[in-house]
Amino acid sequence: MKKYISLIGLSILGCSLMSAQVIMGGSAPASPYTQLELQNNTGQKVLILPGAANNTALPKYNALQADGYDDDPAMEAMLMYDKNAVMAKVYEGTTWEQAFISQGKSATWTRARIDAASAGCISILCSSNNLPLSIPANNTQFADYLSVRHSGDTFRIRQKGLYRINFNVLFSGINVGFTGTRVNVAIVVNGEEKAYMSANAAFFSINSYLASADTVLFLDVNNDVNFRITIDNEGFSLSGYTFGGTPESNVSLERIL
Repeated sequence: MKKYISLIGLSILGCSLMSAQVIMGGSAPASPYTQLELQNNTGQKVLILPGAANNTALPKYNALQADGYDDDPAMEAMLMYDKNAVMAKVYEGTTWEQAFISQGKSATWTRARIDAASAGCISILCSSNNLPLSIPANNTQFADYLSVRHSGDTFRIRQKGLYRINFNVLFSGINVGFTGTRVNVAIVVNGEEKAYMSANAAFFSINSYLASADTVLFLDVNNDVNFRITIDNEGFSLSGYTFGGTPESNVSLERIL
C-alpha cells in the first residue's frame, strides 16, 4: 500500500513540475504564459547565445571534412552567434547555417562582393588568381541565404540543383609591348572551367573594362565554385590589371531548381 501511495505522489509531483513556470535569472515571470524564461538582473526577458569569433571556432568545425564540419545529429538545433559573419547560426546535425532568416527575404540566393585583386605579365610569364569574395554586414544587397560561402574565394554548394550564376567585375590596367593580351575571368567548378568571359587589350593600352556573365550550371553537393582570372600573352609585353573592389563588382548564385 505504501508503494502504491508513493507512486501516486510521484505522479502528482511530476504533473506539477510539467505545468510549472521556470524562470532563470529572475524571481517572477514577465508573462503568465511563460513556461521557460531567461531574465537579466532587472527582470527583462533575454536570450544570450554563446559566441564564436569565426566559423573555425564553431563547434564541430573540422577542416579535414569536405564541408568543414563533423556530423553530430545529437547537437541538432544548437544556436551560436558567429561574430565574424555577424549572424546567428543553427547547427542542423551536419553543418552550421544561418538562423532567423527575415520573413519575406528570398532564401534561394547568395550574393558576394568581389574584393580587389591583381594579376599581370612579364613577357610570357603571367600570374593567375581566384577573385576574393566577401559579404558585407548590414547590407541588404549582400547575403548568404544559401549558406555556401566557404572561404575567402570559394562557394561550397550545399544542395544539388540548377544554379543561375551572375557575374560582374570592373577591372583596369595597362599593357605595353609588341603584342596585345587577352584577360580572362572563368567560372571554375572543382578546378574545371565551366564558363568564361574575356577582353582584349591592344599592344599599348590603358583602359577600364567591365566583364559580365549570366549562365546556368548544374551543381552537386560539395562542389567548390571559384572565379579565376588569367592573362594570355603570346609575345613580349608588360601588363598589370586590378580587379574588383568597386560597387559594380559582385557575383551571385541563385538556386532555381
